[in-house]
Amino acid sequence: MIHAPRRALRLFENRQALILLVALLTLMLAPGMRGRLFRARELTDGLPVGAPSPISVHLQAPRFVHLEPGSRLEGQSAPQGWSHLVIKSIPKLATGDLDTVSSQAFETARRIRPLIVADIKRTEPKLGSSYYLARVGVGICAPGEDSVSDRVISPTSVEGTRGSWTAKQRIILAAMAYEVSRTHLAAATPTFALVRSPNTFLIEGSHRKIESCQALLVDPQSGKLRVIVWRDDAHHDAGEPSELPARLLSAPVFDCPQDVHATRVLGTPVAWSFAIRELPPGTDLTLPADLAGSLKAKVEGSADSTALEQALIQCMHDHE
Repeated sequence: MIHAPRRALRLFENRQALILLVALLTLMLAPGMRGRLFRARELTDGLPVGAPSPISVHLQAPRFVHLEPGSRLEGQSAPQGWSHLVIKSIPKLATGDLDTVSSQAFETARRIRPLIVADIKRTEPKLGSSYYLARVGVGICAPGEDSVSDRVISPTSVEGTRGSWTAKQRIILAAMAYEVSRTHLAAATPTFALVRSPNTFLIEGSHRKIESCQALLVDPQSGKLRVIVWRDDAHHDAGEPSELPARLLSAPVFDCPQDVHATRVLGTPVAWSFAIRELPPGTDLTLPADLAGSLKAKVEGSADSTALEQALIQCMHDHE
């Protein structure tokens, strides 16, 4: 039970907070103060490559989610509830120690497919009718039992997929799911997301564990989605950042050639690693050294994210 004096004290505190809030709003809406606030926003939002959409001040950065198993996707279409299929990568064992793996390994590689999707929405007309990135999702899919669609899967749920799953395939699926679980959103604005995920790449003949990067850029006027991909600088220990090769994706679904390396003991293969050979198909870009350095640095707040977004847009314009 709350005694009367304590109840009166809470009522007084609530009234005091309300009075302070009204005073603050009155001050902000005063003509002089309002002008200074709007001018300050214009100064801080001004960027060399066109100012961000004014609507962005009303929106949050996109949510990052892991896809639930069971969703169906067909061709280049996104699962239900999502607007865009960003990436569906179909691994293909192409080079290396191919003679040391079984025919089932080739099948398994093409069966387990990393996936990135996006949900682009449009604001209400009263807010300017602008497009924004509401969500980004990651997961794994596999061919469906209808031989036309794919199904989102997890190590514990492969319902709706074609054929049975062996114990070895489920172990590989679990390993892939673990890698996907480490994918994260490194930077974001209402019209931009930088997704980083751990991957193994073939670099100068060796399999190296680095991060692959995907930049999702939404045109606020048209809603068009453009995706730039690159791998993190393999020479990350170098003192000075260097230019990074990148690609503007031409299609969301593509084959991903992989290299196979077998570790041998007394001449007998006992373990295998698989590495991505190259970036996905698309238009070649070069990320300048200063931008490459910024992309490797830790992003601190919305200002850094906005600067990265504008720099990537400028890079695309420079290659047009």
